[in-house]
Parts: sequence; structure tokens; C-alpha cells
Amino acid sequence: MKTIRILRARDIFLLLVLLSLALSCGSDDNGMDCPDPTNADCDQVGDDPQDDDPQDDDPVVLEPTLLSVAPMTGPKHTVVTITGKNFGTDPDKVSVSFNGTPGEVRSITDTWITVKVPVRAYTGPITMVVDGFDLTGPEFVYELSVFVETFAGGERGYEDGSGTAAKFDRPNDLVRDSKGNIFVADRRNHAIRKIAPSGQVTTLARVGEPGQEDGEFDLPKGLAIDGDDNIYVADSGNNRIVMIDPNGVWSIIAGGNGSGYVNGAGNVALFNNPSAILVGDDGDNALYVSDQFNHAIRRISLDDNQYTVSTYAGPTIDNQPGDTNGGLSQARFNYPRGMAKSGDGTILLADYSNNIVRVIDQNAESVERFAGIGRGYASNLHRMEAWFRNPSDISVAEDGNIYIADALNHCIRRIDPEGHVTTIAGVPETEGYEDGASAGALFNRPQGVLHGGEGEIYVADTFNNVIRKISVE
Repeated sequence: MKTIRILRARDIFLLLVLLSLALSCGSDDNGMDCPDPTNADCDQVGDDPQDDDPQDDDPVVLEPTLLSVAPMTGPKHTVVTITGKNFGTDPDKVSVSFNGTPGEVRSITDTWITVKVPVRAYTGPITMVVDGFDLTGPEFVYELSVFVETFAGGERGYEDGSGTAAKFDRPNDLVRDSKGNIFVADRRNHAIRKIAPSGQVTTLARVGEPGQEDGEFDLPKGLAIDGDDNIYVADSGNNRIVMIDPNGVWSIIAGGNGSGYVNGAGNVALFNNPSAILVGDDGDNALYVSDQFNHAIRRISLDDNQYTVSTYAGPTIDNQPGDTNGGLSQARFNYPRGMAKSGDGTILLADYSNNIVRVIDQNAESVERFAGIGRGYASNLHRMEAWFRNPSDISVAEDGNIYIADALNHCIRRIDPEGHVTTIAGVPETEGYEDGASAGALFNRPQGVLHGGEGEIYVADTFNNVIRKISVE
């Protein structure tokens, strides 16, 4: 009985000690040893080697929350305020992107962040990374800022020079080489002109007036360029296709023996006012030609020295205009003009007098309507419901946007990757010549369009005899 009493006394003593320790230090809900940092007897958060609870050395990080965004729409450099919780105050631990493009974080508190919308973000979701946590917010609707200016040319005529001091006469088409030089089919000057990145205009090829010498150009209309910077010219007045190498040496690829419709080796083949050229995809060593007055798409093989010409799409015998979809040989066009590649094995075609854009699926060997339903003007619609008025040329940007020179609407149109058609510059059905913001800019029958990358679009503003530059940001 005496032993039992001693053990009970010890148990009571130990319980009292434990109770005393619990009252002096305790434990908070987050696993910290002491909720009162002023208590010297408690373990503190930190790297104290005497700390008997190393699990509490790292501070607790509370998960951030995104609550609201304002404004939800705007152009470049709009300052957006994002409200939420637990953002912290360290800007180095926070990033905000608009449609995948990083914005500039201007200020930050634990409950709100201000950020500037980047240039060319375009419409898409707002995403954030806060101290390693990923957050996704609502969609920000990006408002494009568009400005039109004269890049080269002024008065109608023929003169080399810098920028607006140069003169053109009915410029018709544009291509750009690997060095950033832009080449222009200067139709009424019967010349191919070169515009350096500095804006200096020179003449690449021109020999006299029409009919004087065998080698000269006669009303060149369309241009194309390959990966080696060889330029191909649709020399429409001479009914032939010409190649100019990077050294300026040129040669006849096909045609040149009068107008007509004959397939075969290049030196016997006949065209009738070829208007545009497209270089085939990698692995497809060929040129495609809009043979305008034959209402057909012709193909020129580059695999041999014969430059064999065949009919790729459209009529082979009747050479009559039409608007028929279907297989390549059943399809009918109506004065086809500019072409552009849009993905592997896909060609977009400006079907000029049908007032629509056609798509040629090279894999399926078929032709279908891609955009437009008739002659006129209707915008802010899906591509299958929009109206055009003699679309002349097409250029496809790397981001999937498609730009169209809508000649007799005097506008530059855009089809976005979702198929929505808008007018980015020009006043519909209103010809004129005015630089400035897109709403007031005026064109006069633009025939050529070229997307130059980084939001720059170049336009052969044909009846104003100038090259215009559209900056889209």
C-alpha cells in the first residue's frame, strides 16, 4: 500500500509539470510552438538550433485569391486593377499576363495589383502567378489601335528617292525578302521597285517602255518570293512568268509567246493576263499562278529545266468564268487574283469578280467558299456572312489573322482565327487619300496587301500611287 501511494504522488507531480508547460507555451492552430512571440519560454519561428520543433521553421503562406478585374476592355497601355487576397507586397513574386503576353506590374499590395496592358496582347484570359500559385481571371477584350501612314511614294510618276520623295504609277503587289526589303510591282512604270528598310526606293528591274526591247516588263501585276530570295513576277502584259535572282539577274520561266491557254513546257505554254503567283509549300517544288483571263489556277513545276505548265484548278478547255465549288477540275473562278498559304496544303484565293474568298484544300483536292456571300459591304460578321467588293489580294499573318485588300470597298479587311470579319482601315465604299487613325483613313482601290510582322501591314494603294503602312497595336 505504501508503494502505491508513492507512485501516485509521482504521477501527480508529473502531471503538474506538464500542465505548467502547457499553460506557459501552448500551441496555435498553425502548428507554431507559441502564439505569443513575447514569451521567452516559447519556441519561435526561425532557424534556432535550440528549437525543439524544426517543423515550425517555415512561415505559413496563405493561398492568394483573385476577386475582380477592372476595366475589362481597353487598348494597349490600359492600366487594369486586380483585387483579391493574399497577394503579398513583393512585385518580384507576381506576374500578370494578358492572353499569354506579360504585362507591366505597376504597384502591389496584399489586396490589389495594378498592371499595364501590353502592346498586341489581343483578346484572351488574364492569368497570374503569385508566389508560385497559378490564378486565372476573366477574359480581357483588347481594343486594337490602328494608324495609317504613307510609307513611300507621293505624286504619280517615276522617280527613285527616299520615302515620300519617290514616285510610283499604279503599284499593284508587294513581297518582302529575308533582309526586310519590300519589292513592288510598279505596274504602269513597267518596273519592279525596291524599298529598303530605311525607306529608300530604287529600281530593281526596268528596261525602257513597252514594246521597245524583248527583255522589258509590260504591266507587271503579281509578285512572289521564295526562301532563297528569288522573286517571281507575273508579267501580265507579256503573258509570262519571270524569275529575278538576288543579284538582279532575271530569266523567263514560262510563257511570253502571246496570250492563250496552252499547257506544256514553259517555252510553249500560254497564259492570258497572269495576275498573281504563289510559291508552293516545302516539298512542293512548284509555282501556282492565277491565270486571270483564263479563270484558272495554273501550276509550274520547278523540278526540271522544262518548267512544265499544267492546269491545277479551274477550266481546262472552256476557260469560262463561274463560281462552282467541288473538285479541282470541276471548280470555276471569275478573274482570280491574289493567293496566300494558310497552313499546310491550304491556299486562300481572292476570287475577284465573284466577290468572295475561296479555299483550295490541296490534300482533299477540292475548292470551297471560305468567306463572303456577294458584292457589297457588310462587316462585323462571321466570314460566311460578310460581303466584299472585288477582293484583290490576301496576306496571312503568323498569328492566323488574314488580311484582305477589298479593292472597290477601298478598305483593308481582317478575318480573325475565329472567323470574324472586321474592317481595320478605310471607310467602306469611300475612295480618297487620308493618313491617320483607322476610322478616318482613306484608300483608293488598294490592290496589294502584305503582313510584315510585328503588327505592320503594307498596302499597295494603287490609285493613290503610294505604299501605305498600317500599324496595328
